Amino acid sequence: MTGCPVVTENALAVFEGKVVSSVDAGTHTVFIADVASAHALKAGRPLSYAYYREHLRGKTPKYAPTYMPAKAIESTREKREEDAMKKYICDVCGYVYDPAEGDPDNGVAAGTPFDKLPDGWVCPVCGAGKDQFSPEG
Repeated sequence: MTGCPVVTENALAVFEGKVVSSVDAGTHTVFIADVASAHALKAGRPLSYAYYREHLRGKTPKYAPTYMPAKAIESTREKREEDAMKKYICDVCGYVYDPAEGDPDNGVAAGTPFDKLPDGWVCPVCGAGKDQFSPEG
C-alpha cells in the first residue's frame, strides 16, 4: 500500500492507484489510474448499481443520464422473473424441466430456476447435461 488512508469498513476489497488522466463525463469525472496495489479483504457479494436500484429501491434523479421511469424498472424486473421461471427442454429426449416443480427426486427444490441448478445436474430421463437443454418457446 502507498500509505494513504483507506476506508475498509463495509468493503470487500480495496485498491489504490496513481491518477494518470481524467475524463469529464458531464455528471461526474472519471479518473484513469495505474493500479499501485489491490487487496481482497473478505468474501461477499458486492453492491452493484442494478442491485441498489432494484432491491434497495435506490432512485436515480429524473435528469440523470441513467434515469429509468418506475414503469420501465418494473417491466425489467418482471422480465427477469419471467425468464428465471422459464421451462427448459432436453434436446436429447424432450424432458421438460419446470422450475415451478423442480426435480425433487434429484434434490432440486420447487422454485429453482434452470440457471441455479447444481453444476452436476443432469436430465433425469436420459442423463444429458445442462448444456443439452434449450429454453421453451
